[in-house]
Amino acid sequence: MPNKLTQLMFERVGIPNFSKYLDLTAFRHKLVSSNIANVSTPGYLSRNIDFKAELEKMTGKSNRLEGAVTHPDHIPLGEQKSEVPEVHNANVAEGAMNSVDIDREVSLMAQNELLFTIGARLMQRKFDGLKKAITSK
Repeated sequence: MPNKLTQLMFERVGIPNFSKYLDLTAFRHKLVSSNIANVSTPGYLSRNIDFKAELEKMTGKSNRLEGAVTHPDHIPLGEQKSEVPEVHNANVAEGAMNSVDIDREVSLMAQNELLFTIGARLMQRKFDGLKKAITSK
């Protein structure tokens, strides 16, 4: 019983969504770090994700309907949940060594750091609120 109560309590305040948000920012950080590390690698293709679209897929918050598949032979309808974010490769410009633009990557890294910090602080506030609710009289 305590497991169900704990699960319900965390789901009501949105902890699973914050967890997914932080996981997605960590995944994006790895991609951008890899791009920066390969700035001088010939032929390397810069990789990134559409953060907003992937977050919508992970949390199920979207304007699109998802179809239900009731038989394995049915064709899936609408937007389907995927476990791994879809990674996009940038094209190499003609005459360039690779597709990594260091200025863009550093900017993405700073933006991603801000997104992570905001998510972590909001999640911390949720936990503080739960702690206060439990310990207050």
